[in-house]
Amino acid sequence: MEAMLQNLSAKYPLVTRLYSVGKSVEGREIYVLEITDFPGQHEPGEPEFKYVGNMHGNEVVGREMLLNLIRYFLENYGKNDRITKLIETTRIHIMPSMNPDGYELANEGDSDGYVGRNNVNKVDLNRNFPDRFDYKFAQLPDTDPRKSRRENLIQEPETMVMMQWILSYPFVLSANLHGGSLVANYPYDDTEDWLRTYSKTPDDEVFRSLSQTYSNAHKTMWSGNPCSDSNDEHFSGGITNGAEWYIVSGGMQDYNYEHSNCFEITLELGCNKYPFARDIGIYWDANKEALIKFIEQVHVGVKGFIVDENNNAVSGAKIYVDSVEHPVHSADNGDYWRLLIPGMYSISVHSPGHENQSTKVIVKRDSSTSLNFTLRTLSSELEAMKYHLPVSGNIDSYKLSIINAETLSSFSMENIDMVDYESFENLHHLTVSNQPGAADDMKIHIALVGSLIGHSGNEVLFKLARHLTLGMRLKYQNVIKILQNAVIHFIFIPQSESLGSCMDVGDKSEDELAAELKSLYSLLQSRHFDLGIGFGSREIGLKFPTTEKAIYKSLKQIFNESDSGIDGSVNCGASIVDTRTKQSDIFTTMGLVSLSLFCCNEPELKTLASTYTKYEKHLLDILELSSQGISGQVLDGEGKALRDAEVSIKLADGRTEIVRICLNSGNFIHMLPAGSYVLKIFSNGFLEKNVQVEVVNQSLREVTVSLQLDSNVKETTNSMSMLKHPYDHFYYPRMTFREFHNKNPELLEYYDVDVQKNSGEVLGLRVGKRTWRKVGIVFDGSTISPTNLTSWLRTYFSNVAENSVKPQVQYEFLLKDGNDTTGGLSLSTVFNWISAHHFPLVFDIICNSPLTTEEQTYFLNEVGRMDKMVAENILSMLARAKHHQEEMNYGSSCETCAHKVNPGISRQLTVNFLRQSEQTDDSNICD
Repeated sequence: MEAMLQNLSAKYPLVTRLYSVGKSVEGREIYVLEITDFPGQHEPGEPEFKYVGNMHGNEVVGREMLLNLIRYFLENYGKNDRITKLIETTRIHIMPSMNPDGYELANEGDSDGYVGRNNVNKVDLNRNFPDRFDYKFAQLPDTDPRKSRRENLIQEPETMVMMQWILSYPFVLSANLHGGSLVANYPYDDTEDWLRTYSKTPDDEVFRSLSQTYSNAHKTMWSGNPCSDSNDEHFSGGITNGAEWYIVSGGMQDYNYEHSNCFEITLELGCNKYPFARDIGIYWDANKEALIKFIEQVHVGVKGFIVDENNNAVSGAKIYVDSVEHPVHSADNGDYWRLLIPGMYSISVHSPGHENQSTKVIVKRDSSTSLNFTLRTLSSELEAMKYHLPVSGNIDSYKLSIINAETLSSFSMENIDMVDYESFENLHHLTVSNQPGAADDMKIHIALVGSLIGHSGNEVLFKLARHLTLGMRLKYQNVIKILQNAVIHFIFIPQSESLGSCMDVGDKSEDELAAELKSLYSLLQSRHFDLGIGFGSREIGLKFPTTEKAIYKSLKQIFNESDSGIDGSVNCGASIVDTRTKQSDIFTTMGLVSLSLFCCNEPELKTLASTYTKYEKHLLDILELSSQGISGQVLDGEGKALRDAEVSIKLADGRTEIVRICLNSGNFIHMLPAGSYVLKIFSNGFLEKNVQVEVVNQSLREVTVSLQLDSNVKETTNSMSMLKHPYDHFYYPRMTFREFHNKNPELLEYYDVDVQKNSGEVLGLRVGKRTWRKVGIVFDGSTISPTNLTSWLRTYFSNVAENSVKPQVQYEFLLKDGNDTTGGLSLSTVFNWISAHHFPLVFDIICNSPLTTEEQTYFLNEVGRMDKMVAENILSMLARAKHHQEEMNYGSSCETCAHKVNPGISRQLTVNFLRQSEQTDDSNICD
């Protein structure tokens, strides 16, 4: 195949380009032949199409059909008007074999076997893509085998290069060619409960039409009777919805639709998976017309350009069709394509910073309708008004926001540079900052919690989240300042998808509400929040917890110094008929400030919009308090951070407020109202010190304090208890990992491994070529900081550029993203990761201070019977690896580091280990 593609590309250089999207596990190139009149470039306005064959290596008909199609196109270009027109108006990408390793294992004549189906890692590539219901798997109990056995926990090399390819080109239409039946299969392939039933996409009619087009053009597919030995299988019209046929989680056609503009269907081209070569002509005769006809469908629907009033291309604009909840996006040149069946449609275009525009259009059969848009640039004031309203930028109508895992995940993906999303038990947790994933221990953390009953709180929070992301895009200085200094946590309580009446208390049972409250309490306790606010209803006013914080004074001033109408608590003149609706008491009991803006549990949509507009500035003023207070560090005489220091503030009324010091860096930051304060700083072995500070409005006062040794104390230590501050956690910088991966896809990839209760996600990181010897490295606890890890990576890739990486080691890191210093990684997660990768040697680095007897008792009580068994297996594996280390020549194990006395969290030791493991195979990394 490779030789054939190279020969054809050399023979027809004016209309072809042969390129590789990457390599398989065994290092084989995954080739694509591009066929168009200007190969190698995207022509503005010209749609892009792709065919993918041989995803399952033993399903060979698709591979052979695409090779035949390539030859037919090239031999008929300039001779056949239909083929010439198609090549000159379409950029066609053809990938004959996505799974070349599997193909090499498959056997000619094996009509219904499985040899070669998967890649060489024995993974089904059509179950290996990220799936829209992955969050449901994460919510399953650990004992459910579906959670650990699903095949898309880690993306294979072939899958990774396909994902990158799909997102790198403005593909409009695609087909994935398989074998084993005879039918055109269209999305969705899965359902939320994994039960076989019809699963519609928002574009179901379009997908049915595309599938029917191929089936009708095929010699026999349209009859719906695929295989003689499967008389019970019948497909009406030769097409089927994927999930109605059988469930596929992690499939490629769903990934295309969910993550790009591309509409993809799956074509089953015959019941014999690997027919003999002598029979290929029969298949070509049956499929030739259908293959060509399907490509022509890329020109059906609406197409055009989106520009501003200065004729500048507007890329990334969303193109909506009527009420279809699936927009497509304009490409870099402002060009777009929207596949549609014949009919009349209302097309609207939304783009941040521009006025929305809508128009009606008639789409005719088998043709494309040109429709261009010129968008007017909005002033900052108008743009802000546009996003006061509940629908995504729609200033003409009101609609209740759908707030669930799917929409929040989509919102996170659309704003990936600012937003992270996680599902926490039965709650939704959205974080907004200017650098999601980066170390955030020197930022203020503010938690905003939606209402327990009714939609009002969730609606206010979602509008505020949209305002923050839009404000960053438009460079609003107040928003930039907020997100530079703070991480805003939006916590949404699940509600029904319909709006009830004013005093409606919803249909939640007492048990459901109790479970949500338990989850909320767990989330609030799992990390440190400098300020927390719950948005309730059935009263208008502010209520504060019994434990007063100094910053509450500033909250009162924000509302008292305006015509907010919030200067106390108003019960709205209605009796509380259900004690559950007294949300303010629940919030304050949990340590949250209660801010109630509505008398109704379920306000009318226009009231939601007008109330948000009224209070938006107040909410932003609250967030701006993140840049008011003190920040700094406590040092010893040598300039080293004293991470076990204690800092307290004496307030004007005589009370004392404790300041949190982050164990990751030894820094502190604390919100305060304007005024004079005395800081009291203490650390074991040092003389206590008092410092006078003055805090002014909208400013962080920098305070660096050096403590002198107490001459009466002979020994000092900077160690600390792992249980002292359960809030400290790392967030590893995925944006940086993505940057490294884009520049060095062969040498770095990262992937999600698991989601751990209460303390974040587990992240896998591969550094080094897959063909190099493999070592597993578990960073348990906060062993290495994000800053040190990225610093090492930059040095590593600098050495790669200079060809000085020795020895050639493939590092597989296991990291806790959002790592709680008390929790570490669960032993079952570590063991499953080790088992899945078959590491010959694993370094489990837990380099914290030795545990006290009290702490040892705590951890022994926390580890269950199953985890103890897993722990014994890991220790046994490490022992075997150490016993055979000379034979394997893989270096020495570091399990003894857990018993080595180290001051604080030994980040430097870990970096030294990485350096030494590159320099020598038998270095003592515990020194």
